[in-house]
Amino acid sequence: MSKFEKLIQKILNGKNVSYQDAEKILLSLDFELNIKGSHHVFRKAGYTKTISIKRRPLLINYQIVNLKEILKDHGH
Repeated sequence: MSKFEKLIQKILNGKNVSYQDAEKILLSLDFELNIKGSHHVFRKAGYTKTISIKRRPLLINYQIVNLKEILKDHGH
């Protein structure tokens, strides 16, 4: 299992996720990063959902839920 796959499993299992890990995943799924103040907004052309993550050491629960939805929408 690659590091990327382990990271996806960590997220899907509801473990603590760092901002850096979330950013790696989203960028690898071809999301673009736009920074608006303290929030980092990830968008993808042709995909209707966006995810806004405030840069902090660990993601908040609702952000992990949003990240899980995106991963499931992308076949993970």
